[in-house]
Amino acid sequence: MKPGFADAFERLRELVVALAALLAFALVLSLLQYLRLQERQLKDLQTQASIVAQTVSAALVFESRADAGESLAALQQNPAILHARLLKQDGSVFTLYARVADEDSRLDALAGNARVEVPVQANGRRVGTLAVEASRLPMWVDLAQFLGATVGTLLATAGLAWLMAKRLRVQIKEVERRTRYLARFDALTDLPNREHMRGLLERALQHDGGATLLILDLDDFKQINDQHRHATGDAVLQAIGQRLRLHCRPGDQVARLSADEFAMLLVPRLDEEALRAHVGRLQAELTRPFFHDGHWLPLHVGIGAASLPEHASDPSEALRCADAAMRHAKQLGRDSFQLFTPQIGEALRERLALEHDLRAALTAVDQLSLAYQPQYDAQRRIRGFEALARWKHPQRGWIPPAEFIPVAESSGLIVELGLATLALLRRDLDAWKSLGLVCPLVAINLSWEQCRKVQHRERFLQQLKSLQLGPTEIEFELTESACFEDIDKPDSFVVMLQGLGYSLAIDDFGTGYSSLAYLRRIRCRKLKIDRLFVHGLSINADSRTLVESMVRVAHAMHMLVVAEGVELPADEAALIEMGCDLMQGFGFCKPVAPEQVAALLG
Repeated sequence: MKPGFADAFERLRELVVALAALLAFALVLSLLQYLRLQERQLKDLQTQASIVAQTVSAALVFESRADAGESLAALQQNPAILHARLLKQDGSVFTLYARVADEDSRLDALAGNARVEVPVQANGRRVGTLAVEASRLPMWVDLAQFLGATVGTLLATAGLAWLMAKRLRVQIKEVERRTRYLARFDALTDLPNREHMRGLLERALQHDGGATLLILDLDDFKQINDQHRHATGDAVLQAIGQRLRLHCRPGDQVARLSADEFAMLLVPRLDEEALRAHVGRLQAELTRPFFHDGHWLPLHVGIGAASLPEHASDPSEALRCADAAMRHAKQLGRDSFQLFTPQIGEALRERLALEHDLRAALTAVDQLSLAYQPQYDAQRRIRGFEALARWKHPQRGWIPPAEFIPVAESSGLIVELGLATLALLRRDLDAWKSLGLVCPLVAINLSWEQCRKVQHRERFLQQLKSLQLGPTEIEFELTESACFEDIDKPDSFVVMLQGLGYSLAIDDFGTGYSSLAYLRRIRCRKLKIDRLFVHGLSINADSRTLVESMVRVAHAMHMLVVAEGVELPADEAALIEMGCDLMQGFGFCKPVAPEQVAALLG
C-alpha cells in the first residue's frame, strides 16, 4: 500500500470511527431525552385531567350530561388529547369527548397514545373516573428537534475539531519537515551540516574515482563578531557559503561543519597539482573583502585537505585527517593550505591517544589534581589563589596543561574536566577547613566550550549548587582570547553567573583581539595583565607605558588589577609604584600542591 493511500485510508477510518462515536453519543442522549419527555407528558396529562375531574364532579352527581360535556370540551385547548371519557362508578360511560379528525390523525396513530385515569370525587367520596388519551406525536416532534439540534451541534463540533486537527496535522508535518531539514542542513547558510556530510562521505568512499575532502576555517572570525556584532558575522558566513557553492563542480558538495568551519567534498579526487590549483582559485575567491553595513571586511581562510580513500577509510577518520591538516595550515599563517601527510597523521594519532587517556583520567581517582598559585598584595600578603588543573599520566608522568587543555576543548572533554575541577576544589577547601584554615577566594578558569550548550550550563550550575561552592569561595577567570560569544545576549551565561553573585576576572588581558571592546561589554571584578607585558617592564619603556595604561583604565572602571608572571624584584617594584593591586608569579611562589597551601595559610 502506497504511503499516501495508506494515510488517506487511515484518516477515513478515523473519520468513520469518530462519526460512529458521535452517533452513539447522540442516540444515548436521545434515549435519555425520550424518557424525560415521556415522563413530562404523562405528568402534564395527569395534572390537566385532575383539574377537569374536579369541574365535572357536580355534573356527574346530578347527572347533567350537558354540564359534563362543557367541562370536557375544555380539553380541546390541548391539541394532543384525542379522547376523554367520563365513567360512572359502575364503569359505564356517562359522557365523552373526541377530537375532530384532521390530517394529523394518521400520524397520531403512528405516534402512539398516552393514557391516564384520575378519580372523580364529590364530598370526599369517589363518584366516577375520568380517562384521558393523548397522542405522543408532540413528544416525538420535540424529540426529533432535540435529536436534530444534538446531531447538528455534534457535527459542527466534529467539523471544527476536524478542521483544527487538519491544521494541526499540517503544522506537525511542517515541524517534522523542519526537524528533518535541521537534522541534515544548517539553518543559517542552507548548507548540509556535519551529519549530512558524513553521509556524503560514506557514498564518496564508494566512488571509483575517490574523493578529496577540504576543510576550511575562517581566520579572525571572532574579531569580526566582536567589532561588528553577530549580525555581521552571520552575513559573512552566508557569503562564504554562497562563494563555496559557486566554485562547486558537478558532483561536488559543500557543508558547514561548525561556527566558522566549512567543508568541500570534491568528487572525483584531484591529484596534488590539480588540487593546489583548485585551492588557489578557491582562496582567491574566499579572501575577497566582504562589504556589509558600510564596511569592507577583510577575510582570511586556512584550508586542509585529505584524499579518500588514501588517507582515510571512513567518514570520521576523513574529517579528522582534513581537520588536522587545516590546523597545521593555520599554524603556517593566514591563507595557508596543507595536504594531509604521514607526519600530520602521526601527530593526530598522538592527539587521539591523549584524548583517550584523558577520558580515562576523568574517571580515575588519582590522576587529576589542582595546583594553587597565590596572589599577593604590595605587602606580600596572600589575597587569593588561582587553581590550575594538573594531570599525572600513569606512564608519561606530568603532562603540561598547554598540551592537554587544547585537547580537552577540541574534543568536548573540557565540560567533564570543568566539573571534575570543581569537585577537586571542594575537596581541597574542606581539607583546609578541617585544619582550621580560612582560604581566600580561589579563581578557576572558565572556558566558553564548557558552557556553549544549555545542557552544559545547567550541569555546571548544578555542580556548583551540589558542591555548595558559593561566591565567597570561588571566582571565575574568562580568557580574553577565547571570547565568550553570548555576552551581548539577555541569557548570557556570564551575566547569569554575575547575577548569582560570583566574581569574574578577565584573564590574559591584552592578548585578545579587542581588549577595550571586551572591557566595555563585560564588567568584571578583576583584570589580569598577561605575563607578556609584565616580564621586564622595569627596563622596557613601551611595556611600562602599556601596563600603566591598563592599570589606569582598570581602576577607572573600578576593577582590581592582577599582574601575572612577576619574576623580577625590579618588575615587582615598578608594579607597586603603578598601583597594581595584586601580583602572582615565580618571583613570589610557584603553583603548589594542596597540602602545601596549608603552610602558606598558616
